[in-house]
Amino acid sequence: YKIRIPIASKGKGKSGGARVITCVFLIEKVVWLLSIYDKSEKENISDKDLEKAIKEI
Repeated sequence: YKIRIPIASKGKGKSGGARVITCVFLIEKVVWLLSIYDKSEKENISDKDLEKAIKEI
């Protein structure tokens, strides 16, 4: 899941805020934090980076 979080000091709302990338296993009731990044520093997380993070779980 990608969660959008506003950064109040930037004044850009959710669209210009931070992103939290998680992987949720509903059967095991576990949530893994995969990545957090500021959208102004990185537009999107690449599929390659996402796959790498999931494999590290």
